[in-house]
Amino acid sequence: MAAARLALRGLLLGAAVLQLEGSKSHLEEFPPYIIDHPTDLVVRWDQPATLNCRVAGSPAPTLEWYRNGEYVETSKDDVYSQRTLLPDGSLFFLRLNQEKGQSDEGVYTCVATNRLGTASSKNASLYIAVLREDFRQQPSDLLVTVGEQALLECAPPRGHPEPTISWKKDGVPISQKAGHYQVSGGKLLMLHAQRSDAGLYVCVASNQAGQRESRPALVSVLEKPAFTRRPSDAVAQFGSTVQLGCGVRGDPLPKVWWHKEHGELPWGRHEVDEENTLRIHYVTTLDAGRYICSAQNQVGTALAKASLTVQDPLDTGQREGPKDIPREMMDVRLYLENSTVLPSSSAVY
Repeated sequence: MAAARLALRGLLLGAAVLQLEGSKSHLEEFPPYIIDHPTDLVVRWDQPATLNCRVAGSPAPTLEWYRNGEYVETSKDDVYSQRTLLPDGSLFFLRLNQEKGQSDEGVYTCVATNRLGTASSKNASLYIAVLREDFRQQPSDLLVTVGEQALLECAPPRGHPEPTISWKKDGVPISQKAGHYQVSGGKLLMLHAQRSDAGLYVCVASNQAGQRESRPALVSVLEKPAFTRRPSDAVAQFGSTVQLGCGVRGDPLPKVWWHKEHGELPWGRHEVDEENTLRIHYVTTLDAGRYICSAQNQVGTALAKASLTVQDPLDTGQREGPKDIPREMMDVRLYLENSTVLPSSSAVY
């Protein structure tokens, strides 16, 4: 009898222990919840991609993925699938499918389930990066003058995500740090064009899918004529040779010519050399006056003036004329002063 009582007591104690352990086990169970939600993702079609999803729950929940509300098959469903469910619950794509009707693009959700409940993640969009070939607007060749604003515009190819724009000059990326260039959208602005800005400019469109370059646009920066050496006023002795200098710059190289204000250059007695210097030989008092150096190119004109004063040896203000005046020039002067106007041949009887 005593032995039977001891055996019964042992069974009751064992049952109590088992009941206590079972209660403890049930107290540690909890429904699933999402620790890390998946986030939007943009990748190239030929690159791997992973949508993360980390969950917790007890018992350990099973995890499934849904795309646009439909179950996503993985390698555990189809050994040939490019999609794999990783041990931590993330969805791995070895390569994205972009075929029409089978594209992997879409809105994804991970769902964790155990016997105590279900938890769904936030939605995450998966996009395949795309960048078309053709620019919607190519930059155009540009002709500007030094100091003017220069503006180049381009519209990149369509793409997802929207391509960013940068520029190159003569194959070198343009930096905005110096403040000379400003890039806004598809526009490149040079506030004050300089001759060094001339060159070939290319618009570059980039996103995760790659990079595209526009056709090159030729920027020509022209310079209005400007004087590097202005003619100076001069005083010349009668019968001598005088020269008036004139140096110019510009792009294109300006055409330079001389003329006399209110008169003509002395015929047969003047020359202009390659450096645009005007020389007048055997100067006479009739050559006195203002001379104008003109420079012109396709973007502008510049003028510079200089006065020529001729000292006349016959002027009563001088005691003696220069001894080196050519006699023939004196004869010419005398001839001109004592010339006689003859009637035309039709008036002679």
